[in-house]
Amino acid sequence: MNTVKFIVGVILPYVVVPAFVAGMSYRIWTWLKSPQPAKMTLFPAGGSTFREVLAETLLFPSLFRGDRVLWFLAWFFHATLALVFLGHIRVFTGAIDRMLEAAGMSPKGIDLMSSLAGGAAGILLLAIGLLLLLRRIALPRVREITGIPDVLATLLVVVIIVTGDLLRFSAPFDLEQTRVWAASLLSFSPVIPKNEMFLLHLALSQVLILFIPFSKILHFGGIFFTQTLIKRR
Repeated sequence: MNTVKFIVGVILPYVVVPAFVAGMSYRIWTWLKSPQPAKMTLFPAGGSTFREVLAETLLFPSLFRGDRVLWFLAWFFHATLALVFLGHIRVFTGAIDRMLEAAGMSPKGIDLMSSLAGGAAGILLLAIGLLLLLRRIALPRVREITGIPDVLATLLVVVIIVTGDLLRFSAPFDLEQTRVWAASLLSFSPVIPKNEMFLLHLALSQVLILFIPFSKILHFGGIFFTQTLIKRR
């Protein structure tokens, strides 16, 4: 068991990050090198391509026009995911705490806000994740274009959310211990986290990070290339 903890908490972080960067770099290189059709007018002249790409990235208007139920689920899932990402920055660093304290919040107030917002976000993410998984399985038109990797990726995300919620609501979680672990990685003197639920959550998250550059989850990066291509003038 100690060997597994050592691999997850000490070895894998140094493997996952460079592997993710290499995978992302490779995908971006392939996008840049992919043959593109000759420029043609697909949309009326005028307007700003950058503004339209930004709107598509943040608000998903094309999805809204095509499937409003999916738009609702997808938009709230991504918005909540962004909130959770900020929460994880707080978990691993004290930067957000210092900013909020500088704005006048007390440490107890920050902890309370984090607990309420993080708990609500975890529940909402789990509910939407399960609905998206059910949609992939139950709707024939979606099932036809869904492969096994798509289902596995969605399942992995759902399990990561579940372990994160268990970590917040049931398993004892030491914020300071997590920050010590993150700092020890940066100083190349890593310590093994003691919380087993945290290690499970960490292990699954690292598998997801490794999977991202080679899966459809990378749509968050590809959208900048595809939208610029179809909306260029």
